[in-house]
Amino acid sequence: MRKALLLISIFFISINLNAQLNINYYINKGRAELFAEKFNDAIESFNIVIKVKPNLANPYFFRGIAKYNLMDYIGAEQDYSRAIEYKSNHTDALRYRGYTRINLKKYYLAIIDFDNAIKLNAIQPDFYVTRGYCRISINQYQQAVADFNKSLEITKNNKRAYFYRGLARKMLEDTTGALVDFQTALDLDSEYSDVYMNRGILYSEWDKHDTAIINYNKVIELNPIDAGAYINRSLSNYHLDKKDLTILDLDTAIQIEPDNSLALFNRALIKNEIGKSHEAIKDLDKVIRLNPQNILTYFNRGLIKLKVHDLQGAFIDFTYAIDIYPNFAKAYINRSIVRQKLNDISGALTDKEQADKIIENVKQNKDSYVSYADTTENFQKLITLKSSNRFYNNPLFNERIIPETNYKMLFGDVNSKYFDRISVLYDNIEFIKGNLSELGVVIENDLQTVYETGFITSEIERLDKEYATTKNKTHNLILSSIYKSLQKNFNGAISDINLAIKRDPDNFILYFNRANLRSEMIDYIKLLEQENEVMLTNPVNNSNTINYIKSNESYADYNQVVADYVKALELSPEFNLSVYNLANTYLKTRDYKKAISLYNEVIKTEPIFAEAFYNRGLTYIYLKESENGCMDMSVAGELGLQKAYTVIARFCEN
Repeated sequence: MRKALLLISIFFISINLNAQLNINYYINKGRAELFAEKFNDAIESFNIVIKVKPNLANPYFFRGIAKYNLMDYIGAEQDYSRAIEYKSNHTDALRYRGYTRINLKKYYLAIIDFDNAIKLNAIQPDFYVTRGYCRISINQYQQAVADFNKSLEITKNNKRAYFYRGLARKMLEDTTGALVDFQTALDLDSEYSDVYMNRGILYSEWDKHDTAIINYNKVIELNPIDAGAYINRSLSNYHLDKKDLTILDLDTAIQIEPDNSLALFNRALIKNEIGKSHEAIKDLDKVIRLNPQNILTYFNRGLIKLKVHDLQGAFIDFTYAIDIYPNFAKAYINRSIVRQKLNDISGALTDKEQADKIIENVKQNKDSYVSYADTTENFQKLITLKSSNRFYNNPLFNERIIPETNYKMLFGDVNSKYFDRISVLYDNIEFIKGNLSELGVVIENDLQTVYETGFITSEIERLDKEYATTKNKTHNLILSSIYKSLQKNFNGAISDINLAIKRDPDNFILYFNRANLRSEMIDYIKLLEQENEVMLTNPVNNSNTINYIKSNESYADYNQVVADYVKALELSPEFNLSVYNLANTYLKTRDYKKAISLYNEVIKTEPIFAEAFYNRGLTYIYLKESENGCMDMSVAGELGLQKAYTVIARFCEN
């Protein structure tokens, strides 16, 4: 029987590679390297598989993940395409190729991917949300709203759908609807910083800068290193004529992101306003190094150089601006002024005539496209939220819409508010008895009786004495650690495993056992702590009992647990229990999407692993994806896990 987070005493397991390539070994090795974020190593492992078995879908899919995380989006797109070529119904490959194409700004192709993904799984709300994002990106706002509506039909409490629908409604000039959607998203997650950012932008466009600043302050409170919030707040402070605060905000943004062109450009213009022209020129020098094709930087640096009587420098800058955009009327006008000051009267007249010709031509053609021939536009103003897109490769913050791929592996932000922990309880006694028998220790009675009779204490003393004498029996240390864990002496148990690892550092089961011990110790400590309690109903326990856990649980506590499972996987990629227990650990840190991905891998490797179906099903149910969860519970029940039917009765009946 498979168990969650229990000691396993199978400690003399080794992997022997035959001369013939073990495909599963390299696939699992690559997976373990992905989980350890060793993306280059993972690519090498999948390359080996692809060379021998070029028609398998999953090696391409996993290699695509590695390339994506290395920001090789073109290579990732190619690998996902090969995976789909060999497995046309590979929903994950379609989904993540869609994400990759978004990064490549191939929005129309991304929409096709999500269309096909929806055909395979019409109840996945994220597909509609991300397709809606793509439609916003190509100005199909009505269709985007329809996608977000569909997502909300499937999952009502989808904060991202409300947020993106708010953005789409804003673009449709339904500002009332946008504000309602933004507020609903905040009701679901009061720390959703993107909402505050975009709501601040909306208020700033209404010239309600005090209210905008309140929203930007909230973004900074939630994320003090968000450069965009400081930039946006600086713009509002500027409109409120608070130049000192404006520069202070831009200084902070540049301290966070020294190469932020938008912050540098705006700071240069403000410094020029307050008489610090030479400092302004230095800022624009850096902007040009970062964006050598930026017209406005040359134009404004030329104006400042003209102001400080650097006529040759001004002439060169206006000429650069004209070379980049030959119809820049104002650049000709200002170069004409420079030439006049340099006594180049003929050149000055030529530039003035060229500017007049451009302006007249634009008037006759009534060109609706924003043109630098427009001499009425102030090209010396701060780059605003609306204008930044036109001139910068990194437009920054006017509409921050990010598909759900922020985590390096695959899965995005899931701020679930359903349950703090999900666990599976088993008959620990029978399991531990079975493991002790592996070591030749036969226990006739239940462990509680054994404990009460003093058997375990005497065994620990015997094993410690024997180890001190011989110093050569790893299994003594493992058995001793099991006994000590039964006494809740976790520090002693972990010390035993640490000693065993020093003797046998390549034994994967030692790391696996240490991870189990550490996790069990964390769980036990938390059960003893009653302050700041949170009630948690536990449907897994086949009852309506209420358990209590600490609300201030630290996810960092599980870092060492995760590290040990990852190490066990590196040493033995085929040991499925490491993947399974790692998934259970991620549940405790509320990383539900990553847990689901790991259960997926467990089930692919061992399709009769009932507990994996059960835990994945519970996770789906807690994420309100009930149909997926109930299907998993059905499989778990068919595989003999009777408690699955209790969950079905409670959560899956119409």
